[in-house]
Amino acid sequence: MTELELTQLCDQLNDTPRKGLGWRTPAEVFREEMMEETDRRPDPRRSWESRFK
Repeated sequence: MTELELTQLCDQLNDTPRKGLGWRTPAEVFREEMMEETDRRPDPRRSWESRFK
């Protein structure tokens, strides 16, 4: 199996809806989890900029 074929297989698996994920794809769930995680973290730029207001 070539690297390209492996990449295509991974993409296909990650873009296949799953019953256990509420018919969302693993890629969708991953993106949602990452967005939630980054929303919980303070933005270092905000804290820095707030010092100069």
